Amino acid sequence: MSVGCFFDKSQAPSPEEIQAVLGPVFAFWERLTQFIEVTYAISPELSFGGKNYGWNLWYRKGGKSLVSLFPQRDHFIAQVVLGKEQVEKALTLLLGEKVGSLVRETRQLHDGKWLWIPVTCEADAADVEQLLLVKRRPVKRSGGAK
Repeated sequence: MSVGCFFDKSQAPSPEEIQAVLGPVFAFWERLTQFIEVTYAISPELSFGGKNYGWNLWYRKGGKSLVSLFPQRDHFIAQVVLGKEQVEKALTLLLGEKVGSLVRETRQLHDGKWLWIPVTCEADAADVEQLLLVKRRPVKRSGGAK
């Protein structure tokens, strides 16, 4: 099973190549990457996941992974791993049918449920955001309106 679409280890894809491959879902890619960077103050790392996964944007902090985004033609895969308690919380969310089914039906492993979420529409991106909020609390911002 191939997850991404950029498999040449010697050449990371440029932002323009990623945008071209994503096509109409690039807006959802941007929405999700901006949400992550603002909500968690994390910058992505372009990472090569091997011959079956290819290049992806990997968001992690303190050695802990938040999400990996794998570009594909006209969609992308958001890989989110939820622990048992996080799955219980996720089951209470109002998620769309596709993502809700993945949360309910994906097998629970010792290290969590590995969700491979195909993002094809705005609702999918919103569902991934909800799952990330269950996975990790947003960073606290210093300063604010008085």
